[in-house]
Amino acid sequence: MGVVALALVAAAVVAVLHLHPGSVAAALAGADPELLALAIGMYALGQTASGMMWRSCQEAGGVRGIPTGTLLGLHWIARGACELLPASLGEAVRVGLVRRHPAGAEAGAWRITGGLAGYKGVDAAVTALAVLALTLVVPLPGPASGLRWTAAGAIAVAAAAAIAWRLGARRGLAHRIPQRARSAAAKLGAGAGVLGDPRAARTAALYGIAAIVARVVSLAALLAAFGAPAAAAGLAFSLIVLSGVVPGAPGGAGTRELMLVPALAIAYGLPTDTALAFSLAVQAVALGTSLVVGLAALAWFGPRLSASAAEVAVAEPVTAAATT
Repeated sequence: MGVVALALVAAAVVAVLHLHPGSVAAALAGADPELLALAIGMYALGQTASGMMWRSCQEAGGVRGIPTGTLLGLHWIARGACELLPASLGEAVRVGLVRRHPAGAEAGAWRITGGLAGYKGVDAAVTALAVLALTLVVPLPGPASGLRWTAAGAIAVAAAAAIAWRLGARRGLAHRIPQRARSAAAKLGAGAGVLGDPRAARTAALYGIAAIVARVVSLAALLAAFGAPAAAAGLAFSLIVLSGVVPGAPGGAGTRELMLVPALAIAYGLPTDTALAFSLAVQAVALGTSLVVGLAALAWFGPRLSASAAEVAVAEPVTAAATT
């Protein structure tokens, strides 16, 4: 695994030294428009499936009463924010948006956050299994075959963390939480109810699998649009996931190129300019699609959420006065 890492770093250095911006621009301009459209459509389908996955997790955590269309709109707005903000800070936007809906205001920020944590947990588990399957089952050419041990190591760490969490939950760690924080912790745990509900977890996982399949097909179409082998989509997906583990620039820009460009060059002999053009196109598809759909959702749902938030703000003092 160390040899593979050194090879990737060396290839990245060589790629930077021999990079021709004009060739990258030419590769971007020469991409097949029909395959680009397919890549965009499959990306949108995958993110919509991910939104349905989040909906299942929210409902399992007790955040109910928000129409499916509204939740999908909020999901797309949050995706747009995540593509613009570093370190997935856009997820705070997601919590704030749900909080503005009457059903979200009733559930409370802690329960909403717990639902988001449950969603991230199920998503991480499904994605980790997908990466493991792609790296262990699908043969990777050349030095890239060593990446399977990197993926296996990551899965082992995730499994150990999950086992530790389960053992800690069974033994009861509530007494170690300060008294003032127990109420918030209880709401947070209730919001993450999908992690303790096998039926809801299965439903969420199925949506997660659908999202991953659509994402891999999107990457395959994008690779084919640049004349690259579509079979590299599995490797590309795995590397994009692994590069996203480390918080960084919006959309994983920079870290993704550092891993993806040399890996594609080493494994599939892809020209550096073409590999970089593909990586930039991955970012453009995610950013462009998320912003277009997210802004449309914001224009449609934004005024309604503002009106709902105003109604909640007016109703809360009235309710408080009635109870005194």
